[in-house]
Amino acid sequence: MESYPAECDDCMSWDVKIDKADKVFSQWVRLNDGKCMRCGSPVRLNAKGLPVSHQASHFQGRRKENTRHDPENVRCLCGGCHQYLGSHPGEHYEFQVSLMGQEKVDEIILKSSMYCKKDRELQYIYWKNRLREDFGV
Repeated sequence: MESYPAECDDCMSWDVKIDKADKVFSQWVRLNDGKCMRCGSPVRLNAKGLPVSHQASHFQGRRKENTRHDPENVRCLCGGCHQYLGSHPGEHYEFQVSLMGQEKVDEIILKSSMYCKKDRELQYIYWKNRLREDFGV
């Protein structure tokens, strides 16, 4: 598994592992949105139709299992916008409110604090099937 720094929503310094469920979910998010949801730059695809640019950006960080694979918690962002919003949490929050509204943002924050048993194999199967059903890849 690859390891990336955790999002700084709580200013933690430990790493969060990226597994195969995370990878297929990220592909689904980037195909579903098709562009950076902040600046509008289009997602580039490879010959197989899979995304090769942009990132899946979590509003509530990946270590919060209950919203880790929740499409309402994740948006497609280009690298620049992802880095900018990650460095400006107040603007990231306002960006989410502008996309979803205050009630949905509050719901995601609450949901992220609730316990969820980790089942990555089930998440992998689910999102792999969604990629096939929704995008034919």
